[in-house]
Amino acid sequence: MTKLFVVDDDPSILQLISEYLRKEQYEVFSYAHGQQLIEHVQHEHPDCLILDIMMPGIDGLTLLTELRTFTGIPIIMISARGEEVDRINGLELGCNDFLSKPFNPRELVARVKAMLRLIDTGKRTSNSISLSNVADMTPPTVPDTSTSYVYAGNLSISEEFRQVLIQNNELYFTSREFELLLFLATHVQRPFSREQLIQQVWNYDFFGELRVVDDLVKRIRKKLVQYQSTLTIDTVWGFGYKAAIHE
Repeated sequence: MTKLFVVDDDPSILQLISEYLRKEQYEVFSYAHGQQLIEHVQHEHPDCLILDIMMPGIDGLTLLTELRTFTGIPIIMISARGEEVDRINGLELGCNDFLSKPFNPRELVARVKAMLRLIDTGKRTSNSISLSNVADMTPPTVPDTSTSYVYAGNLSISEEFRQVLIQNNELYFTSREFELLLFLATHVQRPFSREQLIQQVWNYDFFGELRVVDDLVKRIRKKLVQYQSTLTIDTVWGFGYKAAIHE
């Protein structure tokens, strides 16, 4: 049975969401505080998480940041404020969808179903590619136009399904981490300045601390090293960064 976690400090909303989801034959676990969720999510392995932003103690955005350090499960955020900055922050930190309160519970159910369908499609595509690679265990190190995957070193990256695989192991990245990794992986050995990366990945002129790029690269590197990626993000001293392949 598909397992869903719902986190909201409002008991009435928590009950309403849970009831609608259970009508669809989902197994639903509800939590009023973020700390309760952290204690269970690593052991229960839910299929999808619905997370409120405004909560006492650990707020939703802080909780989202912590969750994305160890899991890539689909996360739908909900918020009573409905401000654009909340949506942007949530998506940049790694949530997959955003819904403003008040909302029709049927819309939330529809979004959950759509999210689960997308994940299921991605898994089936990944399995298909894994089987096709048995005949040729060495994937090409250039983009393969016959599939939706980009290959760089031992990484397989799907822009369509927002997946990163190394030898059938899936790596989990926030939305911004994924965009930066994908961009550099499609331009191996080409150096980019921090300003260029911000314009390419953030898609707007940036007037702030350029070290935001350094922080992003640091997080990506940590995950690549953990899974022994042959694609690395190298520092170009006095300029910026480039992707390189070290077989």
